Amino acid sequence: MLVKQAFIQLQPIPLSKTALKEKRIVPVDPNFRYLRFKAIGNLEVSKPRGGFNGNIDGFPVQYFEDDEPGYGYKSFIGKRAHYEHNSSLGKKGSIGDLPDAYLNKFIYPEGIKGWKDLDGVKFAKQRQEVLDTPNQKDGSIEVLMKIDTSLLHKKSAIEPKTHRGLERLIRMIDSGQRISCSMGTNVQYSTCSCCGNEAKFASDYCDHLTRGRKGALTIVTANQVRDLLDKDKLRPEWLKHVVASQYDIDEILKGSSNKGVAVINGEINHKLSFFELSVVGTPAYEIADALEKVASKVEGDYEQYLKQVRAELGDNVLVDLYSLLQQNGIISTGCEVKGW
Repeated sequence: MLVKQAFIQLQPIPLSKTALKEKRIVPVDPNFRYLRFKAIGNLEVSKPRGGFNGNIDGFPVQYFEDDEPGYGYKSFIGKRAHYEHNSSLGKKGSIGDLPDAYLNKFIYPEGIKGWKDLDGVKFAKQRQEVLDTPNQKDGSIEVLMKIDTSLLHKKSAIEPKTHRGLERLIRMIDSGQRISCSMGTNVQYSTCSCCGNEAKFASDYCDHLTRGRKGALTIVTANQVRDLLDKDKLRPEWLKHVVASQYDIDEILKGSSNKGVAVINGEINHKLSFFELSVVGTPAYEIADALEKVASKVEGDYEQYLKQVRAELGDNVLVDLYSLLQQNGIISTGCEVKGW
């Protein structure tokens, strides 16, 4: 089985940019810090939201939607948060956990439950129609990371490098700095975007995916790419990431042609089981989408801002707003707090 990593960065965005109806109710514990990451994008949507990551690994959205136990986006839930992919250390390398994950699932027409309902060559046109839906979502996975600040006072609970990293991370969160993270996933097998070779282990890789060649361009005939499309080893909606130019894509799709086209030597990963999300120092993933940070306490400036808002709106308006948020499911009737 192959193991893959994809890198991202975290940076704050206004909470108003997140659709309230899609938020989850998560109790916020003052002993933790919370980070919400857009952890991984897919091959179906256009850049910068989709495409190959910095390691030239691509991930089809159908494996995000996978509802088999232990696979798909839900496999993030309950896993540990780590520092610099030190999951081999177990609890000694853990800085918290991943209490929840969310899939920005595509909007489908009535009668279509998911991407797997459009599987295969014959549904290529319908898949593109779904992708072209106005205000379509990006199919990405968001993950909530809960960082245990009590570990700062339990040096024996984690190894020294992890402890130092946790100290630095807490300072970065509280000072509003960018934070880089990387997910880890097991992959059942992968295929080469250039020749379609399947690999279950690194020893099975073709020449296109060897060190130094992965990410490079290879010139093949348009017919060779069409053959991969006919075998469903490539899909038309992936070509915008796999083929170097729109001119070459047009050459491939227009019919039989032996003209040379430039293809990126990329790896397409199938059947995903996510096992961790790590804070890392050096990101490589192209998309840097950060979502929210929730600190364990309110800083003075922000507290003053809230007092100002209260004075301007008045308590009666705030009570009505609280009731409305409960009615919409944003705040639970049990006084739980919307963490993301």
